[in-house]
Amino acid sequence: MKKLISITILMILPLLCIAEQYTLEELINIGLESSYDIQQEIANKKNSSSEFRSSVYGILPSLTAGVGKTKYYDQIIEPNETDWSKSGYLTLSKSFFLNDPSLYNVHTSIYGMKNAKSSLDETRKQIAYYVFASYLGVLELQETLEIQQKNLKLQNKIQQQIKVQYETGNKSLLELKQSEVSLIDYEIAVNEAANLLSKSRKDLFSYLNIDDAAFEFVVPDFSSISTTSEFTSNNLLNQKLNSLKINKLLHFQTTMNLLPTISIDYSFAHSDNGDVNEFSEYSRDSQALSISASWNIFGLMDNFERIIRSKRNLKIKKLDYVKSKKDYGLQLTNLQNDLTTLKRSFELYESKLKLAEENLNMAQEHFRLGMISLLDLDRSKIDFQNTQLARIQNNYRLMKKQEAINLLLSNLILGKW
Repeated sequence: MKKLISITILMILPLLCIAEQYTLEELINIGLESSYDIQQEIANKKNSSSEFRSSVYGILPSLTAGVGKTKYYDQIIEPNETDWSKSGYLTLSKSFFLNDPSLYNVHTSIYGMKNAKSSLDETRKQIAYYVFASYLGVLELQETLEIQQKNLKLQNKIQQQIKVQYETGNKSLLELKQSEVSLIDYEIAVNEAANLLSKSRKDLFSYLNIDDAAFEFVVPDFSSISTTSEFTSNNLLNQKLNSLKINKLLHFQTTMNLLPTISIDYSFAHSDNGDVNEFSEYSRDSQALSISASWNIFGLMDNFERIIRSKRNLKIKKLDYVKSKKDYGLQLTNLQNDLTTLKRSFELYESKLKLAEENLNMAQEHFRLGMISLLDLDRSKIDFQNTQLARIQNNYRLMKKQEAINLLLSNLILGKW
C-alpha cells in the first residue's frame, strides 16, 4: 500500500512541476492518497468485512476427520496377524441454541461493516473539505497581500504629500501625525498578511506531506449548487443509528438470557478400524441427537442486573441519536442562514464595487482637470481596493460555506469527493 501511495504521488508531482502551478483537484488527490487517516479507515473497513466472514463461519457445523494407527504390545499375535491397528473417522456435529450468540454476531458484524463504510466515506469528505478550505485560504491571503501592498504604496505617497503640505503650511501637525499612524497601520497589515500567507502555505503542504515548490495557486471554477432545506441524515448520524441498532440487538439478547437454555445437538460419525484407504467400505458407526434444557437459577439475578444496565445504555443511545439529529438540523439551519447572508452581502459588495469604481473614474477625471489633488485621488484608489478586498473575502467565505453544507449533509464535496 505504501508503494502504491508513493507511486501515485510521484505520478502527480511531475504534472505539477511541468505546469509550475498547483490546482485544487491535484492537491486534494494528493491529500487523499497520502492521508494516514484514510489508510486507517481502509484497514478498518477490511477488518469489518473479515469479522463478518468470521461470524458466518461460526454458524457452520463442526466437521472433523482423522486417521490413526495403534500398536498393541500386550496382544498375542496369531499367525497372519499384525500387532498394528489402523482406523479412520469422520465426524459432523452441530448445536442449535434458542439464544445462539453466533446469530447475533452475524447481525452486529453487518452493522459494523456499514459503520466502517460510512466512516471511510466521511473521512474522505473531511480531508477533501480541509484541503479545499486551506486552498481557498491561501488564495484569499494572496489577494489580500497584493491589495495591502498596493494600499501601502499609495498610503506612503499620501503621507509624503501631506508632509510636503505640512512644510508649506497647508496641513497641520495633527494631520501629519495621523498620516504617519495610517502608514504604520498599512505596514502592519502587509506584514501580518505576508506572515499569514506563509503560515497558511506551510500548514497546507505539511498536511499534504510534500514540499512547497512555491508554484502559483490556480483559482478554481466554482458554481453555487442549491441544497436541501431540511436535514434528514448524514454519515455520522447513520453511524449512530447503526450503533443504536446494535445496542437494541444486544439488549434483546440479554433479555432472552432469562429464558431456559435450550439446545439441540446432532452428530454422526463414520469410522473404520481396517484399511483407512478403502473409503468405499466405510460404514456409519454412530449417530446421536440430543435435546436439553437448563436454567441457572442463581444466574437469574445476574441476568436481571445485565438487563437493567443494557436498558440504561440503550436509553442513552436513543437520546444521543435524537439529540444529534436535532443538533445537525440546527447546524444546517445556521449554515443556510449564513449562506443567504453571504449571498446578499456578495450582491451588495458587487454594487459597492461598481460605485467605488465609478467614484475612482470620476476622481481620475477630476484630477486630470485639476479639480482635486493627488491626495484625494489616492484616497479614492484605496477605497476602491479595500472594496475589492472585502468582496474577495466575502466570495471565498461564500464558497467555503456552500461546501460546509455539503460536508454536513455528507454530499459530494465540489461534486466529486
